[in-house]
Amino acid sequence: MRLVVDSPAVQHVEQTWPEFRRDPRHLRFGQASDGVSPYGVKSSSHSTWPVVLTNYNVPPWLANKKGFLLLALIIQGPKKVKNIDIYLQPLVEELQQLWDGVDDVYDGRTERIGRDRWFTLKGVLLWTMHDYPGYAQVSGFQTSGYAACPTCGPALPVARSSHLSKQVYMSYSTYLPMDDPLRDTGAERNNVASPIPLDMDWWEQRWRDVEEGHIPAERAGLKRWSILHRLPYWKDLMIQHLLDPMHIEANVTKSLIKRIFGERKMANQRDEHVKSLESIQKRGFKCQMEA
Repeated sequence: MRLVVDSPAVQHVEQTWPEFRRDPRHLRFGQASDGVSPYGVKSSSHSTWPVVLTNYNVPPWLANKKGFLLLALIIQGPKKVKNIDIYLQPLVEELQQLWDGVDDVYDGRTERIGRDRWFTLKGVLLWTMHDYPGYAQVSGFQTSGYAACPTCGPALPVARSSHLSKQVYMSYSTYLPMDDPLRDTGAERNNVASPIPLDMDWWEQRWRDVEEGHIPAERAGLKRWSILHRLPYWKDLMIQHLLDPMHIEANVTKSLIKRIFGERKMANQRDEHVKSLESIQKRGFKCQMEA
């Protein structure tokens, strides 16, 4: 894929709502939000969260340029935002208005004189973009603890490590192809299928169970039901949230380099991890997630 319009998610939008294919002037947005340090000041005493909209109607070499990014809002505060939905409410209302259509919009670039210069403008939010902590902030899903994977849901294999004092996620090699040499060959795990992304209807019912007290909140996989679900098309999108590869690639590469060169801190963590795995294997691995 070289262009955003070539992605299956955008094609899904155009097939589900054909008006976006018939008129290329309808707006297509992506939302990005993350904490930043203004003026390069590295300080944890202040929190700055900008929420930016990327306009995919312009050519891809212009979409991320400073003059074409739309600063929807900026959240300033001494502490990190706990519930971003409060601040996103005005933006969601405007996105809802764009989805319903804004009448009598004038197109000054249309050469033909007539009714084509005046049209009803519509817009759609294709997805949101952030790193993994930002994923939890915007989507409402949990990205740590016993329910750290929105894709796996309650099927996430997780155990508590007493040596590391944290949760460890086991059996991840079972999701590799059957002929992969790194795949776990244990008989009890050999037939584990790849996780199937759970649809929004399933998560909505799970959130209702949390509100009614049927499921413990810390094991549900949800912190809250995001305000983005007020958009009538949100649950019908193929992809709701994207992870920023910049943070992922940088963190993974840095961790691999430290492990390869055997820094002392990383070596100690590796030894503790081995001890943790041995203790878990001795007593037998049991998934602690509640369905």
